[in-house]
Amino acid sequence: AGKPEAKTAAASKAAAKSAIEKKAASANASAVPQATVAKAVRALLAHHRKGEDERRGAKEALVAAEVPISVQVGLFKIPTRSITKPKKIKLKHALYATDTGNGVCLIVKDTVKDDAKKSIGMSGVKVLSVSKLRSNYKEFEAKRQLSESYDLFIADNRVLPLLPKLLGKSFFRKKKHPVPIEMRRAGDLQRQVEDAVSCTYLHMSGQTILVKAAHTEMEPEQVIANVLDTVDGIVQSINLEDIQTLYLKTPSSIALPLYKSLP
Repeated sequence: AGKPEAKTAAASKAAAKSAIEKKAASANASAVPQATVAKAVRALLAHHRKGEDERRGAKEALVAAEVPISVQVGLFKIPTRSITKPKKIKLKHALYATDTGNGVCLIVKDTVKDDAKKSIGMSGVKVLSVSKLRSNYKEFEAKRQLSESYDLFIADNRVLPLLPKLLGKSFFRKKKHPVPIEMRRAGDLQRQVEDAVSCTYLHMSGQTILVKAAHTEMEPEQVIANVLDTVDGIVQSINLEDIQTLYLKTPSSIALPLYKSLP
């Protein structure tokens, strides 16, 4: 049996650690109150719809576009190292369509392409083999068009080492990093794709980071829920003490403040 003094010291250390963790969790949870998020979301959506109405004019037949809504993270300093693998943040409302259109592209080994097509019952997921990627997307313009054709890229983790060269640097500069999934588990592919599209992704590079949280065709309550999830995921991945500001914005809007570190 250990000495009573050692046990007491260990217990005190554990209690102190628990108190620190609870304090950090509390600080993170209260970083942005729900009321602040709701106010910013409603103002942003109102601003966007006013602009859409002005641009549309009498052309009511125009189809509304899904404009991304992002949380902009401002850090006090540039991270000392860039992390190429994006961090997943689970959202209540999926950003990417898997039933219609071309929202998602799945890159796989040639040997599993046919099985992957059969396993995924989603018409909005394009399955692309490595050989097709290599032969059809050699030129810079072809790579650029591919990056703009899909909102999300997913890849069999066995082909990930090949992709930086095949996709090109500009692909990764646009934060279109393919999200890795494990394809060795038979019969589990659709669930993994569903999991991938129900998340947003934090790319840790630079002093200013954009994390897509929602889009303008969502209902306000859906946007609010997703922004809260996104903020929560950000502060779990980045120490709150390292975050200077959090803003909410679309590509063309002003940045609405969510959080600012006190001096």
